[in-house]
Amino acid sequence: MADLDARFAEAAAQHRAGRLAEAEAGYRAVLAERPDHVPALSNLGSLLRATDRVIEAEAPLAEALRLAAPGDLRPVVNLANLYRWTGRWREAVRLYDQVFAAGGASAELSLDASTVHLACGREAEGWRLQDARPNAQARRGQGIPFPEWRGEPLDGRSVLLLPEQGFGDQLQMIRYAPMLKGRGAASLTIVAPPPLVRIFEAMPAVDRVIACGPDETVAAPPQDFWTMPFSLPLWLGEAPAAPYLAAPDGARRAWRGFDEGRVGIVWHGGRHQPIERHRGLPSPELLAPLASHAQLVDLQEPRGDFADTAAILEHLDLVITTDTAMAHLAGAMGCDAWVMLPYIAMDWRWANGQRTPWYPSLRLFRQPAPGDWASVVAALERALRDRVSGRLEA
Repeated sequence: MADLDARFAEAAAQHRAGRLAEAEAGYRAVLAERPDHVPALSNLGSLLRATDRVIEAEAPLAEALRLAAPGDLRPVVNLANLYRWTGRWREAVRLYDQVFAAGGASAELSLDASTVHLACGREAEGWRLQDARPNAQARRGQGIPFPEWRGEPLDGRSVLLLPEQGFGDQLQMIRYAPMLKGRGAASLTIVAPPPLVRIFEAMPAVDRVIACGPDETVAAPPQDFWTMPFSLPLWLGEAPAAPYLAAPDGARRAWRGFDEGRVGIVWHGGRHQPIERHRGLPSPELLAPLASHAQLVDLQEPRGDFADTAAILEHLDLVITTDTAMAHLAGAMGCDAWVMLPYIAMDWRWANGQRTPWYPSLRLFRQPAPGDWASVVAALERALRDRVSGRLEA
């Protein structure tokens, strides 16, 4: 037994050091001798998930959960994370519920659990858990000298809306800005990264937008309240459907001569994000078959800020994009867009089916298996052919 424990400890050390092949071999050696070794099963499953072998990962994680001692929540969390990672929302939410019922909540786990609740349509619980997310907690410690808004009456009050998460997240949640005014707010100031400033300034409900880069400190005048975008649904409820964004007049004038009727394509998002290895296409050449049905325009490299991009979208017939901010912008404007979605790292906003209630103008195309972009492109080609021939409207 001591030798077995020593071999497991060595495999775990290799795992922590990033020597994954050695760690995997070590875990498998332990399991060959002791198939019911729960830590080895759990660690092996987590390693397989981290190396994108998500289908192979389920068996050891499920076995670890079956064999785990009462009260050991680690195998529950590990299997829940696998189900979340592969879009098996209802199986994931059942396991997260089990963890929370046993007192295993944390801010990080609350964020993970919130996404599966939202994907399952359990909005009340999902937004409550979102409110405990780590990035909101970080903001609350930065010494803003006026209170966070927690649903109080807003009649005649001023509100500061801070930025959080990525461009797409902010484009999605800015839909709640008019609702703050509808609750009686006298003024609404938005803090936003520079690429979003002009398009947010064009919103009638917004009184002022302050540019603030990711490494800058928020410098805002005194307000009555501050709040975060992903806390708003908890207090405001369901927001009106898109469209709620439009290109500013200045951007429209700047792009007046852009060719009409083409199909824009975006094939990857920010390469700095680890998740992009799942969401992005390895090459734009995979989309080449689409060119036989429509004139394609590459929107991969930014042409100015989001106001400029919005003006360009108004000239296009359709946008085909991966899960990037482009999908959110097109949806927020009510533009037709087709979104290519991965099997691994599926986002909760695109949870089920071919449509999303967040953006009625979007159509979703999903990988049937990990890494299978060929099937997605084949489905896109059929749909584009039908659209061009008049057999499909959106």
